[in-house]
Amino acid sequence: MNIFLKLAYVFFKIGILTVGGGLAMIPIIQYEMVSRGWLDTQQFLDILGIAQMTPGPMSVNTATFVGYRVVGAAYPQALWIAVAGAVVGTLAVCAPSLLCINLLGAFWRRNRHHPCMVRVFDILRPLVTGLVITAAALLVLECLWGGEARAVLQRLPDLRATALVAAAFALTAFTKLSPVYVLLGGAAIGAALGFL
Repeated sequence: MNIFLKLAYVFFKIGILTVGGGLAMIPIIQYEMVSRGWLDTQQFLDILGIAQMTPGPMSVNTATFVGYRVVGAAYPQALWIAVAGAVVGTLAVCAPSLLCINLLGAFWRRNRHHPCMVRVFDILRPLVTGLVITAAALLVLECLWGGEARAVLQRLPDLRATALVAAAFALTAFTKLSPVYVLLGGAAIGAALGFL
């Protein structure tokens, strides 16, 4: 049962330490999953893609899948134990938000215009922006150069992946095309070109 406690601890920590939503959580989730050996970088990117495409918050989807995978690997003979791992991961990542809302909601409502509270959120905004930029940089590095930081200066990126990234960016930034269609089109092109 040690794996359940470890899983609950890691996802509770992710839930309580990240501010700014799913994109701001990406660097922390990646660090925790890869450093513990639960996922390698490519598996993390695959899960991230799936978590973005499935309904619900990215962090919850990731916690569900990782909980299922980690506990399922520890107990491969029992499917229900793997499902319990998914439930533990999901509850652990959601618990900090639920606790904060229930315990601090009334305090926030009364004091949201207090200068100290305004200052805290003024500090948090650039922090969240930095986390989102870090997540984007890590994803681009992995996607175009295979995750090797020194390769950025040594060789050109994968040209097919670069064209796909540029097209997805252009379609979402400069047209009113739904991101769902961009994701589905990217998946189809990736499958056709052999990325998947």
